[in-house]
Amino acid sequence: MMTSQVLRVLEERALVVRAADPGDGRARMLTITKQGRALANRAVAVVEEVDREFFAPVGDTTDLAHALRVLKYRTPEAVGPP
Repeated sequence: MMTSQVLRVLEERALVVRAADPGDGRARMLTITKQGRALANRAVAVVEEVDREFFAPVGDTTDLAHALRVLKYRTPEAVGPP
């Protein structure tokens, strides 16, 4: 789906408002509506919960992040920034 199609659907569902940019006749400005912000906040909460459930068997994700950095750089000494 093209960006313009996605925006059209979001606009039809009253999640965003498109308006002409007063400084550039070719451009459009997007504003998220109250309903759009509420939906985005709910979506973030759901994604965070799914992440917690998915990674729960791993345990401490700090250790996971360190392990992934070790794998990326191939040596425990050169793990890059924390």
